[in-house]
Amino acid sequence: MLLQNETIRAHLTSPVALHLYDSIDSTNNEAKRQALTDGAHLYASTHQTAGRGRRGHDFYSPKDTGLYMTLSLPVDRVEADIQKLTCIAAVAVCEAITSLSPGKPLIKWVNDVYIDGKKVAGILTELLTDEHNRPTAAIVGIGLNLTTAHFPEAFAKTAGAIGDIEPNTLCAAIVNRLVALSRRKDNSFIEIYKALNFCLGRTVTYVKDGVTHSAKAVDIADDGGLVVEENSVCTTLNSGEISITPQR
Repeated sequence: MLLQNETIRAHLTSPVALHLYDSIDSTNNEAKRQALTDGAHLYASTHQTAGRGRRGHDFYSPKDTGLYMTLSLPVDRVEADIQKLTCIAAVAVCEAITSLSPGKPLIKWVNDVYIDGKKVAGILTELLTDEHNRPTAAIVGIGLNLTTAHFPEAFAKTAGAIGDIEPNTLCAAIVNRLVALSRRKDNSFIEIYKALNFCLGRTVTYVKDGVTHSAKAVDIADDGGLVVEENSVCTTLNSGEISITPQR
């Protein structure tokens, strides 16, 4: 499974510089190393040796069964709020998959994409800063399991694959949708994010200040935070991990 410059470029609807690799440690790491801010840059591979997820987790990235990509965008052209941009990326991934396959992707707050109850994609959004700690670019890392059949034991029960979808076309479709959504000056993406989110209405568990909470997910805030209700009190979560309580 090869990524092809000409094929991806033929499907792009806006100028994006392409950086394609047969193998790389991490596309997010490469975006950080190059730290380019002269427009949009895409770093993509079908193999990562040190893929990264949120909160220091690894992202399993075996050779030729997935698509691993990072889009770097100057902050003066896009939504620079990390949480919002993560939500935008999740919507872009879902819409791109839907346009190219029969799969019905849904979002688990805040950054995971699921199909048929299995995680098929994860998102890691980070900011690049200058020597004065001012944001210069937002980098959006997206890892997608396409035909991956075997996973490490730690998450073999929760991970899944999208299916045999053409990676070059999918890559371009995600970039096109992400760029278009990130340039909007409104929060219209939130309604799409809500509609695709399977957490709402469910009981979720999360840890805050060392205390485990069980609450009902009731809404998505305008900034992408998850609004939960516990004992008739609403709280907005802006970070952390949630677990969804199985329905009986």
